[in-house]
Amino acid sequence: MQSVKDLFGKRIRELRKARNLTQEQLAELVDIDTRNIIKIENSETFPRVKTLDKLLDVFQISASEIFQTAHLENSDLLRKKIFQKLEEDEELTKLIYKMLF
Repeated sequence: MQSVKDLFGKRIRELRKARNLTQEQLAELVDIDTRNIIKIENSETFPRVKTLDKLLDVFQISASEIFQTAHLENSDLLRKKIFQKLEEDEELTKLIYKMLF
């Protein structure tokens, strides 16, 4: 399982790219050095609370949303969770089948 710091770094990168921002642009918006954004995205450091608040403002999301990282986990683990859920819920299985086919 990946660490919180690893998943958080991936989440920041995902949010930044979804808004078509470069690391430099995000750093400017958050008022920190570009190297700090790089370190956060590479899971080398975790932002200070002040920086985290600025990231929430820039991305226009809540604190809980910034930590929604389940989709960033290992794909094998995600498949296992999906199959388990499908085995437990026949209606969900039928619904997903209709959506896909």
